[in-house]
Amino acid sequence: MESHATRIVVWDVPAAVECGAPLRLKVGVKCAAECRAAGWRVTIRDAGGRSVASLTIGDATWPGTGALSYTEIELRAPDAEGLHAFEASVDADAEEGPTHTAVSARFHVRAVPAPECLVKVVAVDAASRQPVRGARVVVHPYRAVTDEHGAAELRVAKGAYRLFVSGRDYLPFRADGEVSADVTIEAELAADKGPSDAELWS
Repeated sequence: MESHATRIVVWDVPAAVECGAPLRLKVGVKCAAECRAAGWRVTIRDAGGRSVASLTIGDATWPGTGALSYTEIELRAPDAEGLHAFEASVDADAEEGPTHTAVSARFHVRAVPAPECLVKVVAVDAASRQPVRGARVVVHPYRAVTDEHGAAELRVAKGAYRLFVSGRDYLPFRADGEVSADVTIEAELAADKGPSDAELWS
């Protein structure tokens, strides 16, 4: 019997999720011959091989792809803090028609303690003191992007932190510290002007 190649992808996995909290992600499957995937069953298993979520794919296809059928599936983050491995697989068996190769995709979920503090970061141009919009803010594993006022907010657990702020045409900003209560941090971003002609030819 003819067998069609199949592909599975997982996306929209949160950078971090509170221990034991629900999370939603997207799983897409595609047949190389563009067979309809409606009715195929997607299963999510943890590192021990236990099924933690399962859902049947409907008729929806991801915009702009035409043949990437997808579904949104919900599971719960592990109760233990840390980085946890999961695997998404699809059962495409059918009574009639071609068979489809068994495929799976691995992904990871980082479970973190419940956030206790609000960290507000304000990014400003070191020279002009104007807010820097669209700067990337990271307090691993939390991430955010500054708004039109140069501000971004992240809810984090108490403890030591390392803050990175980076913006287009700016040198990265880094700060280390300890957070035990709500705090506002100003990140002065210096323009990345690059080497001068004299420096390049010296």
